[in-house]
Amino acid sequence: MLVDLGYEARPLDFPWLMLPDNHHHDAGDDNEAYHNQDLKCFFSLYTHQIHCLELPEAYEKTVCGSSSGWLILRHETTSAVTLLNPLNRAQIALPQLSSSPFYDQDPLPVLHKAILSSDPCRYPFDYKVLAIFGQKRRLICYKARDRTWTMIQDAGVHYEDIISVGNELLATDEVGRLVSCNLDGDWFWFPPNVEEISDPFFFKGGKVYLVGIEGELVILIRFVQENFSFGQETYDFEVYRYDSMESIWEPISNLGSWTILLGHNQSTAIEARQFKGLIKPNCIYFTDDSLEEDSLLVGHDSGVFSMEEGKVEPLRCFSHDFMYVWPRPVWYMPSFA
Repeated sequence: MLVDLGYEARPLDFPWLMLPDNHHHDAGDDNEAYHNQDLKCFFSLYTHQIHCLELPEAYEKTVCGSSSGWLILRHETTSAVTLLNPLNRAQIALPQLSSSPFYDQDPLPVLHKAILSSDPCRYPFDYKVLAIFGQKRRLICYKARDRTWTMIQDAGVHYEDIISVGNELLATDEVGRLVSCNLDGDWFWFPPNVEEISDPFFFKGGKVYLVGIEGELVILIRFVQENFSFGQETYDFEVYRYDSMESIWEPISNLGSWTILLGHNQSTAIEARQFKGLIKPNCIYFTDDSLEEDSLLVGHDSGVFSMEEGKVEPLRCFSHDFMYVWPRPVWYMPSFA
């Protein structure tokens, strides 16, 4: 199903999954659609329809974040970073990463993951872009109206996920260390203050995520194994909630009516009961967000993990038959103010 740019989005149409470019054929038999490089196709988990939007602004750009109704894009051959709202094609050009003093000092100067603190349409002079950057996966930030990016030097290295809560950045590294950073103030005179909330609490490997559920902070550990056909595959998750009174992480085995969406998007929890059985509760919907950039064997590690059954089912809304899945699928949620 092709949807024009006048498509009127409704909250229950979402979440959408942005599909790889080689899935244009799923939109129908339209030969023009199949060969149009400017089309980006999105699958609705609620309606099971595919919406194809003409987005030339996204051509030759990699999605490194999906947050507050915007895609965060980096150009594949330059250091340009752009915010794009796919529903109305609004764009915001951010300072090039190469304008930052830390850029040339990094042997792998790319954004791995980025989120927004708020919707730039609602807060055009008071939003921030928070990101994991470079070979050592450091934390960097851009504040609206700044001329460059700032590295949060005191935060350390090897970060896996970031979320924004109010005026604070929360981030976790590969061993579960949790830090907070107050993003207010003038960074020219006073660098962001970093506070360690919890010590590392595991050394299990896997990828780590943060998400908020009903005011509680939840951490997820994703376990992957080698797949000789398609690089890697996820086989298990562990989930913990943070007990702020005891300053410990407690394991949880049930998400109740909640469903979690993971990947290059800002980690998000939604109430499945709103979706009339079309989205499974007590599950984790995940997409491939490995750090591997150049391998052909990327993009395939997507699926649905059932907390109750402890097993993974395929995410059937796109084909895994292609060897090269690019760009990798990413969840998209609009900002309905």
